Amino acid sequence: MTQPIPISPLQLDTLTRDYYESYDALAIAQLAPLAYENCYKPKFYKAPSTNQEVFNPYDEKTFGLRITPGSLIYGFYLPGLLSTSLPAKFNVQIHDVSLDRDFWDDPVPSVFLANLKPTYISLIAYPSGGTIGAFPSLLNSPYPVVGSGAFRVKIWETSGAQQRIELVFGVLEVVG
Repeated sequence: MTQPIPISPLQLDTLTRDYYESYDALAIAQLAPLAYENCYKPKFYKAPSTNQEVFNPYDEKTFGLRITPGSLIYGFYLPGLLSTSLPAKFNVQIHDVSLDRDFWDDPVPSVFLANLKPTYISLIAYPSGGTIGAFPSLLNSPYPVVGSGAFRVKIWETSGAQQRIELVFGVLEVVG
């Protein structure tokens, strides 16, 4: 029996098609073969927890996050605000405890983890008159979760105003 050619349903989306110099299409091509695998299921992990999302001006907080070992982190979901089309202003550094390794050399601004490819608009009054749901900001290749699966997420609020901050990790969680 022949296996179908691995194609991701995301390749049918006009915002993620394989256009010249299209980063998302190349990252999606790495994930497409996993669409036919039964050993992974999509799951979302969020930092910080719901009761710690509100940051005062220039707050700096560190959170623990545990992801099932054997899983793959494929990207981040960071919604934009309806008023600016940009995400909440903050810097972030993610530290893989098992490998004693930071994701980036220096903390990165939230705009580098956002991906303004709208999928929905929410007109709920908080935050700032609504949010824009977006396609995830994909990593250049899936990040394997090893060891204990422990991560330390450090967030610095940089807008100078109280705001709600949440960073959602897109993960293909290993099954079984």
